[in-house]
Amino acid sequence: LVEQAPTIARTVEEDQGRQPGALPVYRALHVSRLALMIVAGVAAARAVGWWDRAPPWGWGAAAVAIAFLYVVADALPRMIGVLVPELATTVAPLGRRSLSAFRPLLSLVSLSERAVARMLPRPTPHAVLGPAQRDILLGVFALGDTTVADIMTPRLDVMAIDVETGWVDVVERVRRAEHARLPVFAGTLDNVLGALHAQDLVPAATGITPLPDRWQDLVRPAQFVPETKTLDAHLRDFPRAPGYLAIVVDEFGGTSGLVTREDVLEEVVGEIHDEYDTDEQPAIERDAEGRLQVDGRLTLDALSGLLGTSIPHEDISTVGGLIYSELGRVPSVGEVLTIGGYRVVVQQVHRRRIRR
Repeated sequence: LVEQAPTIARTVEEDQGRQPGALPVYRALHVSRLALMIVAGVAAARAVGWWDRAPPWGWGAAAVAIAFLYVVADALPRMIGVLVPELATTVAPLGRRSLSAFRPLLSLVSLSERAVARMLPRPTPHAVLGPAQRDILLGVFALGDTTVADIMTPRLDVMAIDVETGWVDVVERVRRAEHARLPVFAGTLDNVLGALHAQDLVPAATGITPLPDRWQDLVRPAQFVPETKTLDAHLRDFPRAPGYLAIVVDEFGGTSGLVTREDVLEEVVGEIHDEYDTDEQPAIERDAEGRLQVDGRLTLDALSGLLGTSIPHEDISTVGGLIYSELGRVPSVGEVLTIGGYRVVVQQVHRRRIRR
């Protein structure tokens, strides 16, 4: 009730006008804060012995503590921030500095993917959560810890079109591509101009519409994202993104690769197979003796999940990168090394890339 000041009510109303789903979010956050305050108040009352007093005095004292905690620690500061923004700006640095003192405590209660995995029950014939539902939940929690660089198609595998390419070659390249949208670049892949959609070429290529003088006029704007962008942030940007694919750039502005919406969704629901995946070798295979055969591009987080142990790595995201880091050179086919107690055999190397 304290929160429903006219100023805050107008803010909620304005957000509701811009985003129709804003009001339920405000309600959910409000209820969540109330629940946290009640739990904190009851815990404090039990800690100081108020809860153990004879009713109604014990419960009454707890209720007063909850109300005081809610007003002083939650509603009143936000009310002051809205009504006296100058004061809020002045004390904000103090709040940020004090928050750093509690970061160790926050790290103890923050949920990681591994912690969630331990909390979820193991799949059984009578379990409420089946293996597929469990994997989806774990995938959702992993989105905040996974970056677009971890799942992108690397630069060497990106099929793109030079802006100077002729009509015939463009149509043939689109026909052979695995994606319906291809990046268009000028000179080098570091200078991406946009993306060409196959659906824009079909009417002209089949004679339904007159052939444009320049296919370059069909190029649409491309989205650019940094390597460090997390998948949950990228997922939130989907409704505002200009296209299906995004160009991943490094800290110097060069092109590192590309990521599609399908890549992000596969992190949650698993591999999505289509007509282009029929001849593709699985990223993970296990033979009769229990040995794993993995793609060199498999992420170390995925491998750690398979092995049930953590593989220490810094600034390395794939199995191939880990082997390079251990050897310090390009490996040869059949080369054997030991990493973290596991015997690793390099099976396939193509153009200095570890395939298997």
